[in-house]
Amino acid sequence: MEVKSIQAVRGRIKNNGMVQIPRKIMQELRLSEGDEVVLRIEASKLVIDPVTARRRMRLRTEIVDELVEHEEFFEPELK
Repeated sequence: MEVKSIQAVRGRIKNNGMVQIPRKIMQELRLSEGDEVVLRIEASKLVIDPVTARRRMRLRTEIVDELVEHEEFFEPELK
């Protein structure tokens, strides 16, 4: 996923090597606290790749309506 609306953000490395990712970038990349990332060096640059980014999905209303219409398919089996 490519971030187009945010060109560059300056920051500082904290005491223990931590770098804060700004909220706007987190939102644009759909990252949340606790998501796993991979850090690597590519062409002398630090690259951060999300591993377990939570994907938030918006369902179209017609899909939701169809699921509700056929809710009998989603009833739990009774033993």
